[in-house]
Amino acid sequence: MHILRQRLSPLLALFIVSGLTACGKTEGTTSQDTSSAVTSIVKVGSDMTFPPFEYMENNQPTGFDIDLMKQILTYSKADAEFVDTRFSNLIPGLEGKKFEAVISGMYITPERLMKVDMIPYFKSTESVLVLNDSTYTPKVRDDLCGKTIATQKGSLFPDQLNQMSKETCIAKGKSPITVREFDTSPEAIQAVLAKAADAQYDDTSVARITVKKLKNRVKITSTESFFPFIGGIVVRKGDTATYQRIHDGLEKMKQSGEYDALIKKYDLIAPTPEEVSDFMQQVQKKA
Repeated sequence: MHILRQRLSPLLALFIVSGLTACGKTEGTTSQDTSSAVTSIVKVGSDMTFPPFEYMENNQPTGFDIDLMKQILTYSKADAEFVDTRFSNLIPGLEGKKFEAVISGMYITPERLMKVDMIPYFKSTESVLVLNDSTYTPKVRDDLCGKTIATQKGSLFPDQLNQMSKETCIAKGKSPITVREFDTSPEAIQAVLAKAADAQYDDTSVARITVKKLKNRVKITSTESFFPFIGGIVVRKGDTATYQRIHDGLEKMKQSGEYDALIKKYDLIAPTPEEVSDFMQQVQKKA
């Protein structure tokens, strides 16, 4: 991943001043029903394999991101057409104008902000999952040394694991972490179930849902937060119209209480305005 340098964009500056709170599979398109009040359709890229953020249920997209984006767009009399896309292809697809926005539990990073604009909307950490009957119970990053860890390709997780391997394992004379990348989070946990990996490293909210869906065949053993982050809705760099549409809709959801209701429904965390401002400034300094 190439890291470029760029000054704080006007959109990000506007965002920080306003104190906005954040609080793989074959590609296909799923349209939402529209009403007579809808005046436009917004194509939104999302990887539908990442519950509780987005997933398919009864052949329809559902999840926190789906509910959030649909409600955001109602405030500008628009509807969403969700384009199911592998995570690693989401930003390239946005840049190639396959869709106008991306919502997929995506971390805000300096590298991404050099390519796109992002609107913060949730915060989370990472967790480690192992088989429920496993004698291997990793709690902190040191416990990952010498183990094979499955994770999602195209996310920041492989980079984080490689960073921990270098700084925590190799630097201390321990065996490195073997990182196995899979197109989707479900494929990564399947490797654990098949004993092709010792553990899975994933978003904490996703990990909790995985435990429930697999009826406790796996468990979360980690106690370290690893890399706390804030996630953002993504639009093309300089697309002020789409940015403003989403920004304003999200603000209205917060004012109405709809945002907090969705956060509670999906058991997620909304960052405070101060957390968002501090995080965005720190990310920008690293660019």
